[in-house]
Amino acid sequence: MNSKKSKCTCTLTDDLVVDILSRLPLKSVCRFKCVCKSWSSLFSDQYFCTKLPRRPAGLLYQDSNNGSIQIAKLPSGNSEIGTTLSFMPHHENLKLVDCSNGLILFTHGSKSDSPDSSHFIVCNPATQEWIALPDTCPRVNGSDYIAMLAFNPSSSCHFFVFNFQKRRSPHTGGFVITEVEIFSSEDFTWIADDAFETEIMMISMPHVLLHGILYLRTVEHSVFAIETPHMYKPWIHRWTFELPGDSCPMNNYIWGCLGESSGILHYMQPNYDGCWLNVWRLESRHQQWSMTHSLSMIDAFGRGTLVHGDPFSDDWSADYGMLSFDLEREIVFLHDRVSSKVLSYSIRTGKLCEMGDLPRNSLYYVPYWRKFPVVEEDQYWL
Repeated sequence: MNSKKSKCTCTLTDDLVVDILSRLPLKSVCRFKCVCKSWSSLFSDQYFCTKLPRRPAGLLYQDSNNGSIQIAKLPSGNSEIGTTLSFMPHHENLKLVDCSNGLILFTHGSKSDSPDSSHFIVCNPATQEWIALPDTCPRVNGSDYIAMLAFNPSSSCHFFVFNFQKRRSPHTGGFVITEVEIFSSEDFTWIADDAFETEIMMISMPHVLLHGILYLRTVEHSVFAIETPHMYKPWIHRWTFELPGDSCPMNNYIWGCLGESSGILHYMQPNYDGCWLNVWRLESRHQQWSMTHSLSMIDAFGRGTLVHGDPFSDDWSADYGMLSFDLEREIVFLHDRVSSKVLSYSIRTGKLCEMGDLPRNSLYYVPYWRKFPVVEEDQYWL
């Protein structure tokens, strides 16, 4: 009898196991990690985790009153994720910085920490794991810093943190990139790149990591691309290329957003009158864009005038702004400037859904259920 059971178990393919587990509640699936070592190792397998369905949970934000991390959940989102972060040790001055494919980046600080360095923590609420990163190099007086988390589980189990240093340009008056420190979870160290000769004024959110390249929007209606560090490359390649669509006064009021679908870089931007959201895809790394479809904002908002201004000046205003989008899950997040509410737009139904009075820097969160790669014990924040 035991031999028959063993034989039946052995005939179950990985695809069949994934299909069975994907039909169960995610909390139940995660409890199976405690059954045996083979089940635990299954949750460290990249193939298994990429096959599990990932339902978006909603938008993360930090409460301005008590500093707690909150999530505005989608109606059809994952209701099993909590953001109390009770699994983390005591943390002082914890600040939500960024979110990327289920991982969350925080800064923290206390009186005992060096005030001249940045202190980062990356955590995964779904698996209740966290890692404290080594401190960065000392800050430079007169500089501003902005950090970004870059993680793409479809290509690697490792994540990157980009800590950009910005200083005011004597030519434009704006803040331009002067240096970047990049952390890789693979070798658990920071490297610095300070050879920025061209002045780049970037827009940090949202950004996209694809095939080892981080893509960011710039103020100049272009894309700034920078490679992630690699142990076999002594340099970090970076370049810029133009975005699709016309650069017009509307760009100052309705920014477009970068996104990813099926491993391809996409860009979404309203047209000049705000009545349509146009979607482009990058056909190759040679900066060839093609428009794929347009989404009607007239039908969504129920009115035909969404932009107001003087056609003979740059004094324009728009009724909404873009926050982020996810083509694979058919959702777009907008900020309604009339009601000061954050809205979710369903690409499938063409309907808007109010999510509440949320900060404009709220972060799109989709849980990720794979455990962190094993690191040395003293690399955790204790």
